[in-house]
Amino acid sequence: MRLAHVLVFLAMLLSGAVGACQPAAERTSTPAVRSLPGVQDSIRAHIEAAITRGVEATRRQDINAYMAEMPDDLQIKNDSGRMLTREELRADALRSWAIIPKTLAIAVDIDSLRLLVPVTGGVGDSVYVWTAQRWERLMLRRDQVTVDTVLTTQSHRETWRRTRVGWRQYYIEELGGQVWLNGKPYDPE
Repeated sequence: MRLAHVLVFLAMLLSGAVGACQPAAERTSTPAVRSLPGVQDSIRAHIEAAITRGVEATRRQDINAYMAEMPDDLQIKNDSGRMLTREELRADALRSWAIIPKTLAIAVDIDSLRLLVPVTGGVGDSVYVWTAQRWERLMLRRDQVTVDTVLTTQSHRETWRRTRVGWRQYYIEELGGQVWLNGKPYDPE
């Protein structure tokens, strides 16, 4: 009988009938479930689709499509430890895109995903997602004529939550990466 209850709860969760199980501040301190076959695969597919929409918006430099993937209360902690707002993310994207005439290749892959367990038990509405980003692009120098090929990698730990409009990123922490300029490692310091 307990299995039937779990299956009903999972069906309700995936259909959106079950909302947040606890406040956001408490969700990040709850333990993670390593695997729930089927459920984890479904959640991963939804998150991969959202990531793909963001990647394609970046490739097209479509700020409206890019920002449509970002919730109003998005929090980003960059690799220097500074918290960025959604508005700062928008401004940074536009500033970057102004000197990027072309994206050569861009990919964001999910390295791993862990479901969070709400205090009440069962399956929650949040997951931790670890991603690896690789972005190769042409970038203009300050003279606005000379073009360099820049490749960056970045690892992230992200918190995603199920909402009425689907799975959305709510917290992104940049864990570090590398930069190559014209095929050679680059250190800005």
